[in-house]
Amino acid sequence: MLGGLARRVAYQEKIRAEKKGVLIVDSGDLFFAFAPGENPEKNLAKARLIGRAYKHMKTAAINVGDLDLLQGVDFLRGEYSQGLPLISANLLDPSTKAPIFSPYVIREEAGVRIAFFGLLPSEFAPDIASAIKNANEGKILIKEPVEVARQTVQKLKGQADVIILLSDLGLFKDQMVAREVPGIHFVLGGHEGRFVNKSQPAGSTHIFQSSVKGMYVGQLRLIFENPPSPFKDEGETQQIQERINGLDSHLRSLQASKDRSAGQNIENIDRAIQDVTKQRNALQEELKRAQSSASRGNRFLFTLEPMEVRLPEDEGVRKWISEAGIDKD
Repeated sequence: MLGGLARRVAYQEKIRAEKKGVLIVDSGDLFFAFAPGENPEKNLAKARLIGRAYKHMKTAAINVGDLDLLQGVDFLRGEYSQGLPLISANLLDPSTKAPIFSPYVIREEAGVRIAFFGLLPSEFAPDIASAIKNANEGKILIKEPVEVARQTVQKLKGQADVIILLSDLGLFKDQMVAREVPGIHFVLGGHEGRFVNKSQPAGSTHIFQSSVKGMYVGQLRLIFENPPSPFKDEGETQQIQERINGLDSHLRSLQASKDRSAGQNIENIDRAIQDVTKQRNALQEELKRAQSSASRGNRFLFTLEPMEVRLPEDEGVRKWISEAGIDKD
């Protein structure tokens, strides 16, 4: 995990050197994984290293996930007080009913105001519920996510041109929030560790997840031309072309089977060829439509970049890990 941290820092430095307007965010469960029997002091040392690295990267926002509560909210408060940009719209102080951390942040890049707000689940999985309760007894209150999302988006309208939810809810609940709360442009999630590199649309909201354990870095590139308009997926043309290529391969296979066959079987193959050809023709028309609109209006492109072992590591972070005595983690 921590070797991957050094690669991640080096990777973002490379991206920032190549491109302008880069914002680094995290959707939650950044600090802790649930593994009974692990050394708590070692886990705490890891978490502090992660926090140090994310401050070093000048991260814009980090959503608090449920696993981040395993060490206790006091640890998170300490990191927050030292400049780590934790956010959560529905994690409240039970005595004041106010958010413990900033519910959202707004960053302006190239004249575009981008808002990030964060949510975590109000109910925990059975295997972690007791551990989170023991670590945070009487110190946290978690409100129901949908209503908080609705209130937060209402506050952000007029303040931000793009609204992005950093979610630790899981894909199903992400889709529920997006359907019930209009105005969210993108949901960046990761709670379940799914590999979701193609938009999972819910209304006009586009939903993504970036796999598990920092194995990938999700990149969301935005081209912003018309503030009131929804965003179109620049990757759509590539996805349609991939489907056409798959049908072409299937057609070649069917034709080869026909060439080897005789009698009644040829009629069945001909019907299959006709069906696949109809699908291909429909996709070809869809591709033309997508290509004609691909260079106009608000657009996005989402990719998942693997943090492969062969990638360079940031030497400073590598040194921090070594000095902490967990170099072989």
